[in-house]
Amino acid sequence: MAMKRLWMVVSVLTSLPLLAGGSPQTPPAAEQATDDPYEIPDSARDRRNPVVRSDETLRAGHTLWQKHCETCHGVTGRGDGPNARLHEQRKGHAPRNLTQPKVQDNLTDGEIFWRISKGIIEEGNNVIMPRYEDKIPSETERWQLVVFVRELGRAARR
Repeated sequence: MAMKRLWMVVSVLTSLPLLAGGSPQTPPAAEQATDDPYEIPDSARDRRNPVVRSDETLRAGHTLWQKHCETCHGVTGRGDGPNARLHEQRKGHAPRNLTQPKVQDNLTDGEIFWRISKGIIEEGNNVIMPRYEDKIPSETERWQLVVFVRELGRAARR
């Protein structure tokens, strides 16, 4: 089960080059990046989204999506954005399709928030997905983006 979850996280992360922001405060040690770029701490995994889904939240999340995520993940989150082919050539795989049930059903909001915030940066500073905690410094805005990522999954199931 741990390997399956790790694989899911890796898959999502490689396609989430869209999200990551941060607060001006240093996160607790339990929430700081680990040596393994694909590992997400339990404390981050268990975080609950404090932002309620609403029309306003979805609009705000969509605006952030367009600015930070759409170029790789595409308009609908399927990993088919205008930079997807370049991403595949440089990284060896396309950005993750965030609408897939295996992504939507197996990742917690906390895991998505962590990945947006911390990105995926492998040894040698190989950026698979940039960290967005500096580009989106408001935690509230990053949580709004998580709400929007969830909405992409709902839309794909309709």
